[in-house]
Amino acid sequence: MLQQERHNKILDLLCQQGRVYATELSHALGVSEDTVRRDLKQLDEDKLLRRVHGGALPLQQEYEAYRERQDEIDPLKKRIALAAIQFIKPDQTILIDSGTTCLQLAMNLPTHFNFTVVTPSPLVASKLMYHDNIELILLGGKVSKSAVMALGATTNAMLRKIHFDSCFLGVCALHPNKGLSINQLDEAETLSTIIEQSEQVIVLGSSLKLGKMGTYKVCDCNKLNLLVTDLNSENKILQLLKDQGVKIELCSD
Repeated sequence: MLQQERHNKILDLLCQQGRVYATELSHALGVSEDTVRRDLKQLDEDKLLRRVHGGALPLQQEYEAYRERQDEIDPLKKRIALAAIQFIKPDQTILIDSGTTCLQLAMNLPTHFNFTVVTPSPLVASKLMYHDNIELILLGGKVSKSAVMALGATTNAMLRKIHFDSCFLGVCALHPNKGLSINQLDEAETLSTIIEQSEQVIVLGSSLKLGKMGTYKVCDCNKLNLLVTDLNSENKILQLLKDQGVKIELCSD
């Protein structure tokens, strides 16, 4: 087996399993463990996986505080947000998460029918203050300055009193085997509570967020109903998500 073939196989197994072990790869690929370790070292240097003792894990998603990104204008994030708007229906109660893609969603919501928006994000709420057709509920609680959203026990208690037709969540990291994850514990707990209270869970994230993992797990992929992403997403990742019941909506260029 050629080196590139081995690399492709290693990445395929990592995508399917969420972790690979050097000993098992040696048997699967028919090569020595020394060869496998060299392959893993090369893939780590190429930033295609994260080498750990005895094997490898998916890349750890790098985290940049939302307050450092809130003013960025990303056309791709806007296209993803616009592709998600079709899933908002009259008279629904929806939740919109914090994050730059969700902020784009809030800035482009429909104005020709009535519905309710609940959000833990003061930035999202500020964009909806003058929407006459939207009933707005801003969740309270301790505000995370890095995530620019309310988090913690008070927020979660409020969430448990509300039923959402749909929630729209930004993606930090989404891996077919490891699920939806993020790099802040309090945020992971609040997102988990949101998902528990929602009939339909819609996640918004570019191809750059797929196949990655964060420190804290939010939920398994089978808890997600729909992923809105872009055309650059890898087909093998999308297929593995589909196999777990996640519908895929690709935004146009």
